[in-house]
Amino acid sequence: MGATGIRISARDNVATLLSDGRKGEGLVVRGAAPVRLLEDVPFGHKASLVRISKGGPVLKYGEEIGRAAADIEPGAWVHVQNLESERGRGDLAAASGEKRPGESLPETFYPGRAALEPPLFDARGLTFQGYPRPDGTAGTRNFVGVLAAVACVNDVVLRAASPHAALFTHQQGCSQTAPDVRQVERVLVNLGRSPNLGAVVLVSLGCESVRSEWVAEEIRRSGRPVELVVLQKEGGLEASVEKIRGAVGRLWEKIEAKPVPVPIAKLRVGLKCGSSDTTQGLSANPAIGRVVDTLVHAGARVVIGETTEFMGAEHIAARRAANPQVARSIFEAVAAMEARARAMGVDMRGGQPTRGNIAGGLTTIEEKSLGALAKAGSAVFQAVVPYGAVSEAPGLTMMDAPGREPEMLTGLAAAGCSAILFATGRGAPQGFPFVPVVKVTGNARTWSLMRGHMDCSVAGVIDGTEPLEEAARRVFDALMRACGGEPTAAERCGYVNSMNIWTTGPTI
Repeated sequence: MGATGIRISARDNVATLLSDGRKGEGLVVRGAAPVRLLEDVPFGHKASLVRISKGGPVLKYGEEIGRAAADIEPGAWVHVQNLESERGRGDLAAASGEKRPGESLPETFYPGRAALEPPLFDARGLTFQGYPRPDGTAGTRNFVGVLAAVACVNDVVLRAASPHAALFTHQQGCSQTAPDVRQVERVLVNLGRSPNLGAVVLVSLGCESVRSEWVAEEIRRSGRPVELVVLQKEGGLEASVEKIRGAVGRLWEKIEAKPVPVPIAKLRVGLKCGSSDTTQGLSANPAIGRVVDTLVHAGARVVIGETTEFMGAEHIAARRAANPQVARSIFEAVAAMEARARAMGVDMRGGQPTRGNIAGGLTTIEEKSLGALAKAGSAVFQAVVPYGAVSEAPGLTMMDAPGREPEMLTGLAAAGCSAILFATGRGAPQGFPFVPVVKVTGNARTWSLMRGHMDCSVAGVIDGTEPLEEAARRVFDALMRACGGEPTAAERCGYVNSMNIWTTGPTI
């Protein structure tokens, strides 16, 4: 019967296998001449459709995802053994002394070329059952947030669990350089102002670098009641836990309310990938992208981060910028992130793409990025903001942020997102303490094995049993149910802790 594969663009010289391929089998790819596999090729991995000479470009999504490290014959498995990226490669930069991609910025931009694709449907009249806040935002959840100001009080926070409290812990807040301390403070303030928190208990040790009193006061400025508990003033663990629980009870009496209909334009939705494989670029991310088009058309705001996953696709994102400054900011954010990777003097692969990504068929960061960008739909990038910052720009915003879940999910929550769409190929289980995270997979195996952690499968897009538009509508419906209060898979199983705040300097 042979193996089947998919070629995404007519320019592609490789195909992605939709089933495990065995040596000697024919590979059938629509729109391409058949080839015979020269070796076993796993599901989701790539096989060459033509001969590619050493140094020649390997093309997927119609774009270069790296260069052949050796001659590649038709039917060969194309992966880390014969395909190399030049992005983030400190080992190559050290060896050649030449500038690598990302070290210089283009002189010319072509912003705003993309136009929003027609939405799945006109969602402008839709509402969700939410919680209006004094600052004009509206939440999809209503919690008293119990936030650790510093890592030293994490145990206190975790012991103060109660039905009305959402607990946030992290590993930062002290013994850091001033820029990182200021970033932690800013993120804590924005977390405290989350639309999903009606009130906040901030827990301090009493001697941390973070200015806890200032953080508490800045949160109060949003109209939320705040209480500050200081471990060293209360006399230790038990007294502090008792104080926190009392504060949560008092604050809950102030914010307890039934949800009311809120216009969909009040939504701010974050986008995330995790435990990625090649199914994401073929199914989950394009489906989420159609949801993004629908949300933006309806007036909602969307935030996408993971700057590393723009690397190799930044030119595409820049063409969709609202103006030249936004385009330049995209290039600058990617260049800075790549410079950090290259400064380590090694091949970044294993960190991005991760070992799990590579096992799932993603060979280079360019390949991962091209698939990841699909979840941004066709919307124009209106702004680029720092990590954990709130953008008031309409439509789509890029947040400069890392890809790892604990830091990235925190960044989206701090950016004011009241819900998050999370595409995963191999099965990332993480949620967030007070923001519903809707997990979408296009991998049928993951849907079967990790069902308790997944909210929606779009695997039918890959095997041809469901059109992309229908799958996207189901993702939209899953998002709206979560925004209306239905628990997500992560919320049901309590997989919502282990967060962190991104910092870039040393611990000193």
